[in-house]
Amino acid sequence: MKLSFKKINITPQKPCMQAGYVQREHPFESVHDDIYSTIFVLENQTSKVVWIGADLIGFNEEFIQLLINKTKKYDIYLDSSNLVLGGTHNHSAPTVNVIYDEYFGEPNLEYVEYLSDLYTDSIVELWNENGVEVQAKYCSAMIDGLYSNRNDVNKLSDKVVHLLGFFNKNELIATFCNMSCHNTVLGPKNYQITSEVFGMTRNHLEERLGGIFLMSNGNAGDMGNRQYRTGQEFVDCEKMAANLADQIVRKHTDWQSLSLEHLEYKHIEFRKTIILDSNIYIEKIAEFNERLKHTDDLTERKVLLSGIAGFEHKMSYGDGPHELIMPAEIFTFDDLQIICIPGELGSILGLQIKAASKKRHSILWGYTGPCDLGYIIDEEAYKLECQETNTTIYPCGTPEEYRDYIISEL
Repeated sequence: MKLSFKKINITPQKPCMQAGYVQREHPFESVHDDIYSTIFVLENQTSKVVWIGADLIGFNEEFIQLLINKTKKYDIYLDSSNLVLGGTHNHSAPTVNVIYDEYFGEPNLEYVEYLSDLYTDSIVELWNENGVEVQAKYCSAMIDGLYSNRNDVNKLSDKVVHLLGFFNKNELIATFCNMSCHNTVLGPKNYQITSEVFGMTRNHLEERLGGIFLMSNGNAGDMGNRQYRTGQEFVDCEKMAANLADQIVRKHTDWQSLSLEHLEYKHIEFRKTIILDSNIYIEKIAEFNERLKHTDDLTERKVLLSGIAGFEHKMSYGDGPHELIMPAEIFTFDDLQIICIPGELGSILGLQIKAASKKRHSILWGYTGPCDLGYIIDEEAYKLECQETNTTIYPCGTPEEYRDYIISEL
């Protein structure tokens, strides 16, 4: 098995809107720390695949198609079977996903073009070079006291960090790192570009373990760190990243060899018809606007404003029946299964999917492109008033049906 890899700087050169918070009113003002993207081209006996992880909120179909068209000019033919783009769900990076433009403002097309050119050049370079011979190994770490279910700290949540390491002559040269937590400490008042917790954690891990890291998010739809921090400043972000990296380094299990020599790919789609009624959302918008008049609490205002934006988004579909199409991509190696979800899957649902895999190890890679499914949260969360259920279009119980369909296809 061979691996080609590269980390590139994707920091915008000119001010543009940041994705993540509806409260932001203007483009970013400065750069606190550069944002990056890591690209792996993995070649085994049956396949050649491109994995991209980025310090961004996510990608969309238009960007993916733009990249496919550009690489095709170099006789590289990519599609969902050999290309995965995943954002860390960073709320302090430029928006490149036009799905979110009604919330965060339109993406800067100059930056989108710049980013797609960077990726094209890097993919062409890595695709055509003779990769390094590697041995894949796996380990994991259980995180304690840094994040949990953000709506109920006592609720079951996924705190396992998965590390898929690639070794050359016993030297760790590249690692795919997967954890399930919202990549958000800084709030809507932050107008600086930053890689947030995942990027800062990556910097620590690369320094302490060596090689480069591709950071990926998992089933983090309802996972966060708000119960474990005292503020929303850079010092809080840096403290969490340092503690997270320290736990990963100290607590990870022994590296275990695994085979990735053969790959089977499957694209699946769960379909269901739902009925939308705008009268429900009109009442909720009026209620939330009234409550906004009586609170200055930043977290509460964020939930209310996000809820209003979500209700308005659901109203934009129009009343009546609508067909849901909820896809997923399943990559099955000899000893590993990676399930890619183009949205924000809840922690419990993700744990159940991974537990159903028959492979030695399973990883759920969330926020993969086209990242357009939104929140997919368990039934119990619908009893709460929370950001996830306010904004999701899926009726209570539909996420469980989606989970069951994925499990049936594993």
